[in-house]
Amino acid sequence: MKLRRFLGGVCASALLTGMAQAQATNAAPAGAQAAPSAAGQPSAPPMADEAVGGQEIVVTGIRASLSSAASIKRNADTIVDSIVADDIGKLPDINVTEALQRITGIQVSRDVGEGGSIAIRGLPQIETTINGRDAFTGTSRTFNLQDVPAELLSRLDVYKSPTANLVEGGIGGTVDIRTRRPFDFPDAVISGSARARYNDLRKKADPLVSLLLSDRYDTPIGEIGVLVSGAYQQRTYRQDFNITGAPLPRTDLIAGQSVNAPNGSYKVQVLGKRRRVGLSGTIQWQPTPELMLYGEGQYSRFKTRQDQNGLLIQSNRVAAQPTQRTPIAGTFTTFDGTGDLATGSYANQPFTLLGVSRDLLDENRTLAFGGEWNRDRLKISFDVSHDKSKSDLDYRELDLLGVAPRFNQDLTTTIPSFSLDGVNLTSPSSFTVGPLTQNVNRSDGKQKAGRLDVTYDFDGGFLSQISVGTRYADRSAVFLPIRFFQTPAATGIGPVSQFITPNPIDNFFSKGGGNSSFPQNFLIASPDALRGNFDTIRTALGIAAVPAVTPLGIFDISEKTLAGYAMAKYRFDVGIPIDGNIGVRVIRFRGNLTGNTPTFETVTVNGIVTRRQTGFAPISSEPASTNVLPSFNLRARFTDRLQLRLAASKVLSRPGFSSLTPSLTLVPAQGAGSGGNPFLQPFTAKQLDASLEYYYSPTASIYAAGFYKRVNAFLTTTIESNVDVGGILYNISRPDNGGKGTIKGFEVGTQAFFDFLPEGLDGFGVQANYTLVDSKAPSPIPTLTVGLPSLSKHSYNLSALYEKYGLSARVAYNWRSSFYESLFAGASSSAAGSTPIPAGPVIRKAYGWLDASINYDVTPQVTISLEGSNLLRTRRESYYTVATRFNDQTVDDRQFLAGVRFKF
Repeated sequence: MKLRRFLGGVCASALLTGMAQAQATNAAPAGAQAAPSAAGQPSAPPMADEAVGGQEIVVTGIRASLSSAASIKRNADTIVDSIVADDIGKLPDINVTEALQRITGIQVSRDVGEGGSIAIRGLPQIETTINGRDAFTGTSRTFNLQDVPAELLSRLDVYKSPTANLVEGGIGGTVDIRTRRPFDFPDAVISGSARARYNDLRKKADPLVSLLLSDRYDTPIGEIGVLVSGAYQQRTYRQDFNITGAPLPRTDLIAGQSVNAPNGSYKVQVLGKRRRVGLSGTIQWQPTPELMLYGEGQYSRFKTRQDQNGLLIQSNRVAAQPTQRTPIAGTFTTFDGTGDLATGSYANQPFTLLGVSRDLLDENRTLAFGGEWNRDRLKISFDVSHDKSKSDLDYRELDLLGVAPRFNQDLTTTIPSFSLDGVNLTSPSSFTVGPLTQNVNRSDGKQKAGRLDVTYDFDGGFLSQISVGTRYADRSAVFLPIRFFQTPAATGIGPVSQFITPNPIDNFFSKGGGNSSFPQNFLIASPDALRGNFDTIRTALGIAAVPAVTPLGIFDISEKTLAGYAMAKYRFDVGIPIDGNIGVRVIRFRGNLTGNTPTFETVTVNGIVTRRQTGFAPISSEPASTNVLPSFNLRARFTDRLQLRLAASKVLSRPGFSSLTPSLTLVPAQGAGSGGNPFLQPFTAKQLDASLEYYYSPTASIYAAGFYKRVNAFLTTTIESNVDVGGILYNISRPDNGGKGTIKGFEVGTQAFFDFLPEGLDGFGVQANYTLVDSKAPSPIPTLTVGLPSLSKHSYNLSALYEKYGLSARVAYNWRSSFYESLFAGASSSAAGSTPIPAGPVIRKAYGWLDASINYDVTPQVTISLEGSNLLRTRRESYYTVATRFNDQTVDDRQFLAGVRFKF
């Protein structure tokens, strides 16, 4: 808490310092070369201090990166923020998502200690493009930003308000990933890097390497440029994950009192290895000064091999087992002033030991051909591409079952603790064999797309440019699920004893766990055996059934989209120079969706009316729609340095394919199921944006922005309880179009180097930004009003910079406030005297993330580097509405990287 307050104060001080410096100095370092406009807008007039003595001063390193990013933001057609690699193969963070979190208004999720998915201004519906082309992973509409090694990228552009020529699809915004091309370099280039990454919980170092080769050739048929680049990353990681069961009111723990007691405990140790491979190749050909053609291809492969071992205890009483999970009188206490359980013990407690393998493979391939033709004021460009993507997830689990004489739960420790007494968790005789599970998701996506754009520039007058264009895309998504869940008839451990192994980690939450304690040594089914000997295990257990494709999960979706746009750029002067653009994008959409949907009959079981699945039936739908998306952008240049942007637009996102499918996905071990809704409508939003920007040197700026979005229909979730599928009762959730909602907020930020300080100290600089987002969205629980899930109302970034004498360093802190993560439906009991627990949100506590890096130029061609991530070893925690009703706690590796980069 003290650190957060301190950094919050520093962030505010940095903003004030930047504003004070803007007033006090004109001595900023001159002249980084301007980056190209993000969307072709003519550059703003040069600032007065961009040259000294008539000579341009070219800066490099962090200053060059900030200068390029500021130039893109300043000269763009719309409101855009960018991150630019200040050298080949060097984004300022380890992966793409972590780099994006530095941009105002972006919040990221964490995936085993790395940046995972993102939301822009609270909305996860993001359109991702690579070099302007729509990108996706498997059957998802979004692109897994973790798939691409950061070393292949030159810059990231985040569009917060659209122009008509941008590909539609993101009501949150658009992220455009830019790779390098050979004509980006004036001469031949050989560049590369070699680093090692050490993860301290795993005590393992892994390699990260990259190489780029580029050259240009004058030939009789014109100039030809060739670039090839590749990168490989590996990471061996660990995550400690502790879960406390959902609360239930009970009257059998403390006499005369209703106690909110969690349903046991669950500890999970995650051990994994990730490998990323990225390859990119481009050929550019300039046969005449007017014509440039290119062909390019990209390939990325992201593979995760993950072991999970867990100990699960469920302490809620079960009517069919009256002698188990028995409360031990006198052991139960509650937190002061609450009815929430603090400590307690149960006798004759069943438990489960889980051995799990969970492996993921993403592969993405893109081939593209295009070109540009320029003559005088006319420009024609085209691009055709073919994309293939697959995402395969393979989950396997074998459970061992046992009963302990006593289970002790202590929720007062740093991390809620538990123990089992009277049982030897390392003896095979303590267990029987439980269910064997395999779930495989095979997702394949393909797309053929082409676009044609025509632009004409005018010389003087109100109109400065007119652009028209069209884009056609043919997209398909096929999902094939394999499901297997069987309990052996004979539960003796003997037939599979060779596949049982000790838990490999005996220091669960020894880092960041304080005074917590857990069972550390126990037996599990070997994850490697589940990978390599699944059929052997299955037959040894006497299970005749085999994994098979489930008809309920299949879907095959195709979509054809034809879009056209017209956009005009304007400029005029009313004492203040004003320019901007106005346009409209029209999209004609046709889809075809096939799959299977379950059929049910209504039955009464033990007096409860429920539905029982009787089979399945095919379903097919052919949605079609036409959408019109206008956009307007205006920029008023009050001075050469101060400008105001105003924007208004309508944006669109389509529901994800998994949300549209009529299929049903079941998790028997959890009694949970989910399905789609083929009748979901697209989400649209009307939005207003404003941005006031002051650029007082090539590397220094202050900005403030406000935004408002009115979303026509958020997704909500409907839940049907106790649905009988194959003799197992499930809670089935499905998406639905909900009511309207709003998102509003503002952003402020600054970046600067303190050039007014004395020699040596003038190498210090700062980047700081703050975002406030407030939202109102419909809730699946009618009595509950919530905002958007996973949206922090407050977030900020603070980076301290230093660059001088060949040394560059950065310390970056990212913080986000608490946020609603999911909904707890509430709980009640039929016992007399119990007090129901109302429905409420599951809250993720506020947390911060600290990273740092230092680089030193040994020579102009060689740089050595040292980096660190998660230096505070952040512990992420959540709870059920009230802080004394715990949900989960997570801790990840600290990561340290050391290596060398070269460029010749």
